[in-house]
Amino acid sequence: MDLATLEVDKSLPTPAYLQLTAQIKHAIQTGELATGSALPSERELADNLGLSRMTVRRAIQELAEARYVEQRRGSGTYVLGRRLEQPVDRVQGFTDEAKVLGFKPGSVVLDLQKVIADEEVATALELEKGEKVLRISRLRTADDEPLALQVSHLAPAFLDLSIEQLKAMGSLYQTLKEQFGITPSGAEQVISARLPTPYEKTMLAISEAVPVLALERTTFIENRAPFEYVRSAYRSDRYRVLLELRA
Repeated sequence: MDLATLEVDKSLPTPAYLQLTAQIKHAIQTGELATGSALPSERELADNLGLSRMTVRRAIQELAEARYVEQRRGSGTYVLGRRLEQPVDRVQGFTDEAKVLGFKPGSVVLDLQKVIADEEVATALELEKGEKVLRISRLRTADDEPLALQVSHLAPAFLDLSIEQLKAMGSLYQTLKEQFGITPSGAEQVISARLPTPYEKTMLAISEAVPVLALERTTFIENRAPFEYVRSAYRSDRYRVLLELRA
Protein backbone atom coordinates (compact mmCIF):
# COMPACT_ATOMS: atom_id res chain seq x y z
CA MET A 1 0.00 0.00 0.00
CA ASP A 2 1.29 3.45 -0.94
CA LEU A 3 1.37 5.46 2.27
CA ALA A 4 1.33 8.64 0.18
CA THR A 5 -2.31 7.96 -0.72
CA LEU A 6 -3.35 8.17 2.93
CA GLU A 7 -4.17 11.55 4.38
CA VAL A 8 -5.69 12.49 7.72
CA ASP A 9 -7.01 16.02 8.19
CA LYS A 10 -6.91 16.88 11.89
CA SER A 11 -8.96 20.04 11.30
CA LEU A 12 -12.03 18.00 10.42
CA PRO A 13 -14.62 17.12 13.08
CA THR A 14 -14.31 13.42 12.16
CA PRO A 15 -11.84 11.75 14.55
CA ALA A 16 -8.49 10.90 13.00
CA TYR A 17 -8.84 7.17 13.71
CA LEU A 18 -12.16 7.06 11.83
CA GLN A 19 -10.65 8.84 8.82
CA LEU A 20 -7.82 6.31 8.75
CA THR A 21 -10.25 3.40 9.20
CA ALA A 22 -12.39 4.60 6.28
CA GLN A 23 -9.41 5.05 3.95
CA ILE A 24 -7.93 1.61 4.65
CA LYS A 25 -11.39 0.04 4.33
CA HIS A 26 -11.82 1.73 0.94
CA ALA A 27 -8.43 0.42 -0.20
CA ILE A 28 -9.49 -3.11 0.73
CA GLN A 29 -12.91 -2.83 -0.95
CA THR A 30 -11.42 -1.50 -4.20
CA GLY A 31 -8.68 -4.12 -4.29
CA GLU A 32 -5.82 -1.67 -3.80
CA LEU A 33 -5.01 -3.77 -0.75
CA ALA A 34 -5.17 -7.38 -1.88
CA THR A 35 -6.36 -10.29 0.24
CA GLY A 36 -3.48 -11.62 2.32
CA SER A 37 -1.31 -8.52 1.98
CA ALA A 38 0.24 -6.95 5.05
CA LEU A 39 -0.60 -3.49 6.31
CA PRO A 40 2.24 -1.11 7.16
CA SER A 41 3.24 -1.33 10.81
CA GLU A 42 1.64 0.93 13.41
CA ARG A 43 4.91 2.83 13.67
CA GLU A 44 5.10 3.40 9.90
CA LEU A 45 1.53 4.64 9.73
CA ALA A 46 1.93 6.88 12.76
CA ASP A 47 5.21 8.43 11.54
CA ASN A 48 3.99 9.04 7.98
CA LEU A 49 0.61 10.48 9.00
CA GLY A 50 1.77 12.45 12.02
CA LEU A 51 -0.51 10.49 14.35
CA SER A 52 0.00 8.84 17.68
CA ARG A 53 0.43 5.08 17.70
CA MET A 54 -2.64 4.90 19.95
CA THR A 55 -4.73 6.54 17.20
CA VAL A 56 -3.40 4.13 14.59
CA ARG A 57 -3.95 1.16 16.93
CA ARG A 58 -7.58 2.17 17.43
CA ALA A 59 -8.13 2.33 13.65
CA ILE A 60 -6.62 -1.13 13.20
CA GLN A 61 -8.80 -2.48 16.00
CA GLU A 62 -11.89 -1.08 14.26
CA LEU A 63 -10.89 -2.84 11.04
CA ALA A 64 -10.18 -6.09 12.89
CA GLU A 65 -13.55 -6.05 14.66
CA ALA A 66 -15.28 -5.51 11.30
CA ARG A 67 -13.27 -8.48 9.89
CA TYR A 68 -11.44 -6.46 7.25
CA VAL A 69 -8.05 -7.35 8.70
CA GLU A 70 -6.55 -9.99 10.96
CA GLN A 71 -3.89 -9.27 13.57
CA ARG A 72 -1.34 -12.08 13.93
CA ARG A 73 0.78 -12.02 17.05
CA GLY A 74 4.44 -11.44 16.25
CA SER A 75 3.77 -11.20 12.51
CA GLY A 76 1.66 -8.16 11.68
CA THR A 77 -1.76 -7.20 10.35
CA TYR A 78 -3.11 -8.82 7.18
CA VAL A 79 -6.02 -8.10 4.86
CA LEU A 80 -8.88 -10.59 4.98
CA GLY A 81 -10.87 -11.48 1.90
CA ARG A 82 -13.94 -9.47 0.99
CA ARG A 83 -17.16 -10.96 2.27
CA LEU A 84 -19.98 -12.10 0.05
CA GLU A 85 -23.24 -10.67 1.32
CA GLN A 86 -26.54 -12.46 0.84
CA PRO A 87 -29.72 -10.34 0.85
CA VAL A 88 -32.64 -12.22 2.40
CA ASP A 89 -35.41 -10.44 0.51
CA ARG A 90 -35.23 -12.68 -2.58
CA VAL A 91 -34.25 -16.16 -3.73
CA GLN A 92 -30.91 -16.08 -5.47
CA GLY A 93 -28.45 -18.84 -6.26
CA PHE A 94 -24.81 -18.66 -5.18
CA THR A 95 -23.56 -18.00 -8.72
CA ASP A 96 -25.81 -14.97 -9.17
CA GLU A 97 -25.03 -13.67 -5.66
CA ALA A 98 -21.30 -13.76 -6.34
CA LYS A 99 -21.52 -12.15 -9.79
CA VAL A 100 -23.70 -9.26 -8.58
CA LEU A 101 -21.16 -8.48 -5.85
CA GLY A 102 -18.18 -8.62 -8.20
CA PHE A 103 -16.79 -12.00 -7.17
CA LYS A 104 -15.80 -14.79 -9.57
CA PRO A 105 -18.03 -17.75 -8.60
CA GLY A 106 -16.76 -21.30 -8.73
CA SER A 107 -18.18 -24.74 -8.04
CA VAL A 108 -16.63 -28.17 -7.56
CA VAL A 109 -18.98 -31.16 -7.56
CA LEU A 110 -17.74 -33.42 -4.76
CA ASP A 111 -20.44 -36.08 -4.92
CA LEU A 112 -23.71 -36.80 -6.73
CA GLN A 113 -25.88 -39.75 -5.74
CA LYS A 114 -29.46 -41.00 -5.75
CA VAL A 115 -30.22 -41.74 -2.09
CA ILE A 116 -33.16 -42.52 0.17
CA ALA A 117 -34.35 -39.28 1.75
CA ASP A 118 -33.74 -39.11 5.49
CA GLU A 119 -36.55 -37.94 7.75
CA GLU A 120 -35.55 -34.27 7.67
CA VAL A 121 -35.24 -34.18 3.88
CA ALA A 122 -38.47 -36.13 3.36
CA THR A 123 -40.37 -33.74 5.62
CA ALA A 124 -38.98 -30.66 3.86
CA LEU A 125 -39.77 -32.02 0.39
CA GLU A 126 -43.14 -33.51 1.45
CA LEU A 127 -42.14 -37.04 0.42
CA GLU A 128 -43.28 -40.49 1.45
CA LYS A 129 -40.94 -42.71 3.47
CA GLY A 130 -38.43 -44.52 1.27
CA GLU A 131 -38.56 -42.13 -1.70
CA LYS A 132 -35.30 -41.33 -3.47
CA VAL A 133 -33.82 -37.88 -3.96
CA LEU A 134 -30.79 -36.59 -5.84
CA ARG A 135 -28.08 -35.49 -3.40
CA ILE A 136 -25.46 -33.10 -4.75
CA SER A 137 -22.45 -32.08 -2.62
CA ARG A 138 -20.46 -29.09 -3.84
CA LEU A 139 -17.64 -26.83 -2.73
CA ARG A 140 -18.46 -23.24 -3.64
CA THR A 141 -15.66 -20.73 -4.21
CA ALA A 142 -15.42 -16.96 -4.60
CA ASP A 143 -12.39 -15.56 -6.41
CA ASP A 144 -10.94 -19.10 -6.28
CA GLU A 145 -11.06 -19.26 -2.47
CA PRO A 146 -13.26 -21.82 -0.66
CA LEU A 147 -16.37 -20.18 0.75
CA ALA A 148 -19.03 -22.82 1.41
CA LEU A 149 -19.92 -26.48 1.43
CA GLN A 150 -23.41 -27.16 0.10
CA VAL A 151 -25.40 -30.37 0.08
CA SER A 152 -28.55 -30.05 -2.03
CA HIS A 153 -31.37 -32.58 -2.12
CA LEU A 154 -33.65 -32.48 -5.16
CA ALA A 155 -37.15 -33.93 -5.31
CA PRO A 156 -37.69 -37.23 -7.20
CA ALA A 157 -38.85 -35.41 -10.35
CA PHE A 158 -35.26 -34.23 -10.86
CA LEU A 159 -33.37 -37.51 -10.39
CA ASP A 160 -32.20 -37.36 -14.01
CA LEU A 161 -30.50 -33.99 -13.69
CA SER A 162 -27.51 -33.85 -16.04
CA ILE A 163 -24.25 -33.81 -14.11
CA GLU A 164 -22.42 -32.75 -17.29
CA GLN A 165 -24.70 -29.75 -17.71
CA LEU A 166 -24.34 -28.84 -14.04
CA LYS A 167 -20.54 -28.90 -14.24
CA ALA A 168 -20.59 -26.87 -17.45
CA MET A 169 -22.96 -24.20 -16.12
CA GLY A 170 -21.76 -24.13 -12.52
CA SER A 171 -25.25 -23.08 -11.41
CA LEU A 172 -27.83 -25.59 -10.19
CA TYR A 173 -30.74 -23.21 -10.75
CA GLN A 174 -29.64 -22.46 -14.32
CA THR A 175 -29.30 -26.19 -14.98
CA LEU A 176 -32.81 -26.83 -13.61
CA LYS A 177 -34.18 -24.03 -15.77
CA GLU A 178 -32.50 -25.33 -18.92
CA GLN A 179 -33.31 -29.02 -18.37
CA PHE A 180 -36.68 -28.89 -16.61
CA GLY A 181 -37.98 -25.39 -17.23
CA ILE A 182 -38.36 -24.45 -13.54
CA THR A 183 -37.24 -21.42 -11.56
CA PRO A 184 -37.50 -20.80 -7.79
CA SER A 185 -40.47 -18.72 -6.67
CA GLY A 186 -39.70 -18.57 -2.95
CA ALA A 187 -37.85 -20.18 -0.07
CA GLU A 188 -37.73 -20.62 3.69
CA GLN A 189 -34.32 -20.37 5.29
CA VAL A 190 -32.93 -20.88 8.79
CA ILE A 191 -29.47 -19.60 9.76
CA SER A 192 -27.42 -20.54 12.80
CA ALA A 193 -23.78 -20.31 13.85
CA ARG A 194 -21.64 -23.21 15.03
CA LEU A 195 -18.05 -24.44 15.03
CA PRO A 196 -16.90 -26.32 11.93
CA THR A 197 -16.64 -30.09 11.72
CA PRO A 198 -13.15 -31.50 10.98
CA TYR A 199 -14.22 -32.08 7.35
CA GLU A 200 -15.52 -28.51 6.99
CA LYS A 201 -12.35 -27.14 8.56
CA THR A 202 -10.25 -28.95 5.97
CA MET A 203 -12.39 -28.20 2.93
CA LEU A 204 -12.96 -24.53 3.78
CA ALA A 205 -9.33 -23.93 4.84
CA ILE A 206 -10.26 -22.40 8.19
CA SER A 207 -9.13 -22.98 11.75
CA GLU A 208 -11.34 -24.72 14.27
CA ALA A 209 -11.85 -21.34 15.99
CA VAL A 210 -13.60 -19.80 12.96
CA PRO A 211 -17.38 -20.42 13.15
CA VAL A 212 -19.44 -21.39 10.14
CA LEU A 213 -22.85 -20.03 9.26
CA ALA A 214 -25.10 -23.07 8.88
CA LEU A 215 -27.95 -22.46 6.43
CA GLU A 216 -30.90 -24.76 5.88
CA ARG A 217 -33.20 -23.82 3.03
CA THR A 218 -36.29 -25.27 1.42
CA THR A 219 -36.89 -23.82 -2.04
CA PHE A 220 -40.25 -23.76 -3.81
CA ILE A 221 -41.66 -23.45 -7.29
CA GLU A 222 -45.18 -22.12 -7.95
CA ASN A 223 -47.94 -23.08 -5.51
CA ARG A 224 -45.25 -23.50 -2.82
CA ALA A 225 -44.30 -26.94 -4.10
CA PRO A 226 -40.88 -27.77 -2.57
CA PHE A 227 -38.25 -28.99 -5.02
CA GLU A 228 -34.96 -28.49 -3.09
CA TYR A 229 -33.70 -28.85 0.45
CA VAL A 230 -30.14 -27.66 0.97
CA ARG A 231 -27.76 -27.62 3.92
CA SER A 232 -24.82 -25.23 3.66
CA ALA A 233 -21.84 -24.29 5.81
CA TYR A 234 -20.37 -20.87 4.98
CA ARG A 235 -17.15 -19.35 6.28
CA SER A 236 -18.22 -16.61 8.69
CA ASP A 237 -15.08 -14.60 7.91
CA ARG A 238 -16.04 -14.38 4.23
CA TYR A 239 -19.83 -14.37 4.25
CA ARG A 240 -22.63 -12.47 5.92
CA VAL A 241 -26.38 -12.12 5.57
CA LEU A 242 -28.03 -8.77 4.88
CA LEU A 243 -31.46 -8.14 6.34
CA GLU A 244 -33.23 -4.92 5.39
CA LEU A 245 -35.86 -3.83 7.91
CA ARG A 246 -38.59 -1.34 7.08
CA ALA A 247 -40.69 0.66 9.51
